[in-house]
Amino acid sequence: MSRLIPLRLQPPRDRLLEEVKQEVVAAIAQSLHAAVLANFSPDSQPLGASRCWDVEVKAGNRPSFRLPPKASISKVFDRSGGKLVILGATGSGKTTTLLELALVLVSRAQKDASLPLPVLFELGSWKAESGAIADWLIAQLQYKYGISPATGKKWIAEQKLLPLLDGLDEVESQRQNLCIQAINQFLESEIKPKHLVACSSFEVYKNCQTRFKLQAAVLLKPLTEIQIKNYLQAARSRELWYSIEKEPELLKLAKVPLLLSMMALAYDDILIEAWKRISSAEEQRKYLLTAYIRHQISREVKQYPRNKELRPEQIRHWLGWLARRMEQQGLQEFYLDRIPSSWLQTGEERRKYQFGVKLLGGLIWVILGLIFTLVSGSIWGLIAGAVVAVISAFLPGIPGIESFILHLVLWSSGHIPWDYQRFLDAAGDRLLLQKTGDRRYRFIHDLLQKHFAEI
Repeated sequence: MSRLIPLRLQPPRDRLLEEVKQEVVAAIAQSLHAAVLANFSPDSQPLGASRCWDVEVKAGNRPSFRLPPKASISKVFDRSGGKLVILGATGSGKTTTLLELALVLVSRAQKDASLPLPVLFELGSWKAESGAIADWLIAQLQYKYGISPATGKKWIAEQKLLPLLDGLDEVESQRQNLCIQAINQFLESEIKPKHLVACSSFEVYKNCQTRFKLQAAVLLKPLTEIQIKNYLQAARSRELWYSIEKEPELLKLAKVPLLLSMMALAYDDILIEAWKRISSAEEQRKYLLTAYIRHQISREVKQYPRNKELRPEQIRHWLGWLARRMEQQGLQEFYLDRIPSSWLQTGEERRKYQFGVKLLGGLIWVILGLIFTLVSGSIWGLIAGAVVAVISAFLPGIPGIESFILHLVLWSSGHIPWDYQRFLDAAGDRLLLQKTGDRRYRFIHDLLQKHFAEI
């Protein structure tokens, strides 16, 4: 029945569950893993049927064990009382694993109203000054999903929220330990959640003095050479396997699922012999990211007709600018409707913005006064509009006008294209960005965001 009611009119719980579900489904569908799956040969086992990496589980003092390939991570969640940490190297599949778990938990919550609400939160936006984790969660519910603070506070107090915390790596390094401590305090408080899942790179977590007070840890293991071979052969990338099978450094890169997927997708743009000659592992990775970007930029997308395609240097420039702004602000997600004026970089840009906001705001008041004068036949409407226009120069701007002028200034400065949403959607189709909501975007992976920021 709820499907027949517009999403914005549904009760907060139903609306939130549906938004989280759409977010998770979109992220899984737009993953590199899904793109490689599309190239799989019909007679090979689909990637979605089992993980291509091994998972090791450690619960309490019991010996660790390997999770069977077809076993869902939700089984570990259930057996650990719903409190676990997911660990692995950068690009090992931590977020993918969290998304697969989130999909199961959302489905359960939609069928059973007594279950808590699974919600994805990016720890990169947490700051020490954000206060207690509970307060930060309430603020994030409002910012990301439009849930009122009163409702968010009620859900937390009644243990109806299931936080899925991703990206401890993105917290400033000097604050990562403080972040774990804040989460532990939340877990031991009077309003402690029944369940909580956190994700972190193994290296970051190992270097922190504090440990999560959770029931189990899931460690995503690097791919083995046999797994790499099977993956590439099933993905019709047999030639790529033959090119790297005797190259230890390239095989080391291929043990990371994210990078292996990039190799499979961008193989036509990789000069293997040149790649082999690069001695630094970091430079080899940068070469791969550059080849992947070059390959994806060349793809045709539905947003632009063949004779109106953007030039590769334009795409790199605009995505590089976006990545640098996001890196500076510590953002993992970009909201098209919430570009802050702090993204203006020069004094001239800021002066143009301030002048434009005051000018357009004043013109609107004058026009309204003129309309009233024409309708009423009295000159007082025009006079009042002019007076208000002058006064408005000293008052805060109108949000809609501010957003328009900011867009205009950023476009005139060459930082963004005029039809920005069209460009961002096209970048999503090119698997450079992911569209996580109606007007929300993020880079396909933090590694790619950091790489674009350096362009």
